[in-house]
Amino acid sequence: MSDKTPEQLAAEQAAAAAAQAKAAEAAAAKEAKAQEAARKKEEREAAKAAKLAEAEAKKAELEAAKAAKVAEKEAAKKAKEDEKARKAAEKEAAKAAKQKPKMPEQNGVRRPGPDGECGKAWAVFDSISQSQNAPCAISQAITVAKAMEPPLNEGNLRTEYARWKKFNGLTGKIDAPKTPEQIEAEKAAAAKAAELAAQQQAAAQHPQA
Repeated sequence: MSDKTPEQLAAEQAAAAAAQAKAAEAAAAKEAKAQEAARKKEEREAAKAAKLAEAEAKKAELEAAKAAKVAEKEAAKKAKEDEKARKAAEKEAAKAAKQKPKMPEQNGVRRPGPDGECGKAWAVFDSISQSQNAPCAISQAITVAKAMEPPLNEGNLRTEYARWKKFNGLTGKIDAPKTPEQIEAEKAAAAKAAELAAQQQAAAQHPQA
């Protein structure tokens, strides 16, 4: 049996309860402090991550801007080079267009260019000569030239015909090839002349009494 009075026992119980409550409060405070520390740590980590992400984003933005500037500079450089090349090509084309091809020369005569009046006259001479496999006559050339549209000038045609003949080493008068009809007519005339000559000779050998 205890010697403590009811008052003492009550006081001890109250003290124990107070100690328990204080311990629980201290534990709760410690837990709260730990949670606050953890929260602050998380906030610091989140802020650090956000700052790092912001720095990375800014770095990426700067890199993109730099790349865009380089690309723009390269595009401008290429455009400038392309324009320079285009102008150079145009200049060369214009220069080539101005330089007429040098026509051949022989026997002291240079063949005229194909586009002028003289060149067209030479084309007539060549075409007729090739078609009949013999040099053309001036009369043939005049006939063809008059039928052209527009017709070629006859005076210039005659002048160029003389130059064309010299260029090709042709001399003397060139007659147009005879047609089959002309050849047959000449044969008939020759035969008739021969027959008449034979008759005259026979008459001379046998005079009438």
